[in-house]
Amino acid sequence: MATIAERKTVPGRSQSIDRAALILTCFSAAEPRVSLADLAARLDLNQSTVYRYVATLQAAGLLARDGPRGGYRLGLRVVELAGVALNELAVRREAIPEMDRLRDELGLLVNLALLDGADVLHLAHSAPPGWPVWVATPGRRAVAHCTALGKVLLAHHPWDEVRADIERHGWRPYTAHSIHDFERLRDELAAIRDQGHAVDDEERAIGSACLAAPIRDHSGQVTAALSVTGTTATMPPDRRAQVTPKLLAAASRVSLRLGHHDTLAYA
Repeated sequence: MATIAERKTVPGRSQSIDRAALILTCFSAAEPRVSLADLAARLDLNQSTVYRYVATLQAAGLLARDGPRGGYRLGLRVVELAGVALNELAVRREAIPEMDRLRDELGLLVNLALLDGADVLHLAHSAPPGWPVWVATPGRRAVAHCTALGKVLLAHHPWDEVRADIERHGWRPYTAHSIHDFERLRDELAAIRDQGHAVDDEERAIGSACLAAPIRDHSGQVTAALSVTGTTATMPPDRRAQVTPKLLAAASRVSLRLGHHDTLAYA
């Protein structure tokens, strides 16, 4: 996150709006509640100044006091705005029927995500009965190069930008299987482009296996990715070979709905 000093140097910005926006970016899935003192420290401002911004955001419904635990959390107005934003995403609208179809056919968790810097941002999920759906809640982030979704998106992204984003944020591995060197990552991304899909074999979580395929827009650009996730026991190599064509066909049908013509889309 940019510091106040860094943001001040950008001409044409409103300082008040900039500070309010920075306050909102202090909240995350990992840290949904933040105290006033912590907000002031992160923004390098005194608490009385931050309180004025927080009070304004609270009045607008964008922040709320977390009475039992202290500090602040995002307000319900953010939930409403997030719903509006999600519903306006064409790829999400077009993907959901295919996601439900894959879930029912394969009995696996199906996810949709896009690339946001060095992370993937989950847009939707379709979970079979009994699956802990919180693991793929819309809005959750994951390190891109540690996931099949992220790797299939990075494979169609300029390498210089991929490397720069990782250098900026660090490798952030989840398990011992996560990629943590540029040579291996570059080779794997090249293989993903050749084979048309990505595999995560316990790179995101031990015991988890995932396959991901790219979704293209009308111009042919890869803008999102679709994945299926199971356990290493339910997705051994022979089953992955059976699942992959179904996943590729589903992603291709979504691409077709977005205006990209691909023969696989009719499968």
